[in-house]
This record gives sequence, C-alpha cells and structure tokens, in this order.
Amino acid sequence: MPIKRNTDQKSKTLTEFYTEVKYESNVVSKGIGTLMLNWIDRINKEFRETEIWGLTSHYHLILQNRNDYTSKTYVILTTGMDEYHIEYLIPKESEPWENAFAKGSTKSLDTAMKMLKTAMRNSKGWQQSTELKT
Repeated sequence: MPIKRNTDQKSKTLTEFYTEVKYESNVVSKGIGTLMLNWIDRINKEFRETEIWGLTSHYHLILQNRNDYTSKTYVILTTGMDEYHIEYLIPKESEPWENAFAKGSTKSLDTAMKMLKTAMRNSKGWQQSTELKT
C-alpha cells in the first residue's frame, strides 16, 4: 500500500506537503522537496502491501508501522539538496544505549532504497512484511 500520512496530520498528504517544499523560493528547499518526492514515489512503487505510515516534522519523514503518532519511530528519512539520509532504531537486544539509531547517507536513489529496506528489516518494525523478505 502506498505510504500514507498519519491521520493526525490531516491538512495535506505527504506528496502535497513535499510538493509545497519543492516550490519554496530557496534552492535548498527545492532540492529537499524534489528528492523526497522521488523517494516517496519509489516507496509507493516498491511497497504494494506493506503498511507504512509517515509523520512530518519540519522536513523529516518519520516512518511508523501504525497509524498512531505516539507509536514507535522506526525509521527517519531526510534529504538535502543532492543527498538522501536515513536513520533507523536499533532493536533493544542490539542497542549500545537506550533509543540508539544507526544512520547513513547516499546520493543514489537506488542505494537509498536498499538502505531503507535494510533499515526496515533491522529496526524490526515491519517483521510481517513479505516484501522485505526478498
């Protein structure tokens, strides 16, 4: 299923939100909006069954496995002008301290998608997803 914005943020869809960012007057926002829209489009194409809910906080896209803004944050996506950034929650049994996150970045959307799938698997937020098993 396409990534959906948490219903507590009702004013705009994720696509509408990042489209507005893309058309802001400064060059940085244009880059951020464009890359995030590209990433959301790929997520929608590659995850047809997996339930992914998104919350926006500033330009960050917080991914959760339930439509509940108080549920655990498993993955955080951000973009720069020409780079994709990802963070994921390290599961309790592996964390070096409470609520530790692993993070990385890339300039390639293909690599960003591989990183996203790794983050979703490693965070254990989408253990039932058959799309992550391949």
